[in-house]
Amino acid sequence: MTALDFEELKAEVTGFLEKTDAFVLATSQDDKVTARTVNPVSVGTALYFGTSRKSTKFRQLTANPNVALAAGYMQIEATAAPCTPEGEGNGFAEKYNVKFPHLASAYPPTEDDVWVKCVPTKITLFKYIDGGCCDVLDLVENKAYRI
Repeated sequence: MTALDFEELKAEVTGFLEKTDAFVLATSQDDKVTARTVNPVSVGTALYFGTSRKSTKFRQLTANPNVALAAGYMQIEATAAPCTPEGEGNGFAEKYNVKFPHLASAYPPTEDDVWVKCVPTKITLFKYIDGGCCDVLDLVENKAYRI
């Protein structure tokens, strides 16, 4: 394990999150795991997406907030919870409408809609360096390292 600069890796991760339009979200409940594509926006390392309160994804993440997301060579371990634009106060909903205007217009808000915030605890990037390695951003311990 080699120590890395936390802020440098965090900036790299944040850049990837900003430009990535789709992630696979895995949720689980009662030993049943399901996965689906979500279209999130990011604010820092947090990811936000909308869903229906009636969906399997929402039921599972409400029962078990531990989720995983993946896109490209990035894997994310996170906790998920419902949120509101007012409660967050960081403009994520407006950012979502700018990044995904086709989704905002195709799915007008209903009373069943809810926003979800995923707060990463660990983000791992696979890289083709020295035969392959993983750069890990540990957001709980505020550490970065290569394995």
